[in-house]
Amino acid sequence: MSWSLNEIEGLARKATRGAGLSWGLAEDAGRATRWLCAMGLPAADELANVLTEIDGVAYTEIAPQSFDNPWRAPGGTLCPLVAGACLTDMAGALADGEPITLGRTAHPLLLYPYLAAAADMTGTSLALEWDGTTITRADATSFLDSDGPDTPVTEKVRAGIAGAPTGRPARRAWRGEISADTAQILQGLAHRTYAPETEQSRLAGAGAGLTDND
Repeated sequence: MSWSLNEIEGLARKATRGAGLSWGLAEDAGRATRWLCAMGLPAADELANVLTEIDGVAYTEIAPQSFDNPWRAPGGTLCPLVAGACLTDMAGALADGEPITLGRTAHPLLLYPYLAAAADMTGTSLALEWDGTTITRADATSFLDSDGPDTPVTEKVRAGIAGAPTGRPARRAWRGEISADTAQILQGLAHRTYAPETEQSRLAGAGAGLTDND
């Protein structure tokens, strides 16, 4: 099913919050999902998988334990939404030529928008590499060199200064695709962010309620 990018961003944001991450991380996740969907990449599927995996897991189990290379999560697997936000915070170090290595990481494709933000903020060409996939951000353009970037989990991700970009320039679109199954997962998580209905809110909502205007 085709969704507008605004719809995708809003759904991703609410679903991420519904899965237990903070509103700040949820805002970032919404933008990241929108970015990748505009590139024609399966970001919504990746997000649904990540949120299903971390639902009910403590933040401290999925966040980097320290920023010494390689980054590792106490629970064994880094969440790309949390690690990605940390990558953006390390933009200055990356631009100064200090590579960052992440240990075992789930769905590393979701890291890319955060690295791209770091590249754009610093005006530096940066690349993200894992398992035969390289995505480069150079001169405000993304280049993808991979046959299948949607890896469920990888043991190593490298972020750092990019060489000459390889692969195809990413396309830009105004809509993205979300399957019915993925939409159902994301909508279910997003529903948790809605305030439960009360008798007072029901009567104050649309319609006449107990007031007969006829």
